Amino acid sequence: MKKKITVHEVLNYIPNEKLDFFARETLVDWNAKKLQGKELFKLCIFGILNENRASSRVFESFYESHFFCKHAHIPKGKKVSHSSICERIGKINVDYFESLYYYTVGTFREKLNKKDRNKLCLYDSTITSLSALLLGFGMQNGQKNKKGEQGKHSIKFTIGFDGLPFKVKFHRDQKMISDIPALSDILQEHVPSKKDIAVFDRGMQDRLTMKKLSDGGKYFVTRIYKASKYDVVEGSHQTELDYENGNIKLDRHSLVHLYKNGKKMKGVVFRLLEGTLKADGERILFLSNLPEEGFTAEQIAEIYRNRWEIEKFFRFIKQELNFKHYFSRQWNGIQVMVYIILIASILLLTYIKLNQLKGYKIPKISFCNALQNEMIENIVIHCGGDPNKISSYYS
Repeated sequence: MKKKITVHEVLNYIPNEKLDFFARETLVDWNAKKLQGKELFKLCIFGILNENRASSRVFESFYESHFFCKHAHIPKGKKVSHSSICERIGKINVDYFESLYYYTVGTFREKLNKKDRNKLCLYDSTITSLSALLLGFGMQNGQKNKKGEQGKHSIKFTIGFDGLPFKVKFHRDQKMISDIPALSDILQEHVPSKKDIAVFDRGMQDRLTMKKLSDGGKYFVTRIYKASKYDVVEGSHQTELDYENGNIKLDRHSLVHLYKNGKKMKGVVFRLLEGTLKADGERILFLSNLPEEGFTAEQIAEIYRNRWEIEKFFRFIKQELNFKHYFSRQWNGIQVMVYIILIASILLLTYIKLNQLKGYKIPKISFCNALQNEMIENIVIHCGGDPNKISSYYS
């Protein structure tokens, strides 16, 4: 039986040495009087994991607890107010947390991804909103009030996910309210590799982006709207399909040219799969540039079905890690907290996958309980006791 990974091992993949290294690199503690970057990072990670409704006041209470102080090596008697925490999050150098995020991504992707398998890079966006009276910037999204005023301001986050959230883009400009520019932006950075397949939904309609992906040797799978215009490549052979799974039935595979602004794009050929949704009979079109010799039409449909994993990830971070809550109403602070939430999600996802657990909520509770038990054992040892006797206390 494979040995389970402990919470201690997971947390130690982000060692204090790295926290200190990035602090020096980014000068995050320059002119800082109370709360160092390393302390704030550990405090926010601890607070987000242990409290679904985390806030600066919750962080303040954790900072005063013996459990956290021992875990984060906080000097005895040191205190910090919730207002100081909030102010520090809003002004601290975001580069520190960005560096930690991409270090964490690199460290854990290497441990989780199997190099001999095709890797699906799922791309999608999610939006969070706050009253325009509280948030002074962002995109206008939703209905206006009776006075004709915009009731809410929104921030969009576009994420790349391959089992871990490996990339994030922040958007607050109105032009990014559409998924077309937001997804086009992140897809420009997709890795050109036969093992890395970009998967995105039909909200990304830009034909030029699809052409650039193909020209750059970047493979993708997506859906297009049933009203999309295309022509079957002259002289090509259309293949009738007889494939179905629990959701769809495929009936035709073709090689096609797409249209952009009314003009046929002859320079690139795509594969088009036509079918119907079994639930309501709606017509469905899949588009890809994957080579025919390596991927069947059925495999392309199955690849797209995996896109649901990023939707599950968004639901996970919103429900379990407070992603939809604004800890800070400053642009800098919002980015800081998103990086921290994504790092927390990577720690949990790694714990879940390496221990072969299912779901998110119960493993998160298990993670936090294990962390607390480890702290108790350390306290017992420090007090001269035997931590092995803890289990007998409950018998």
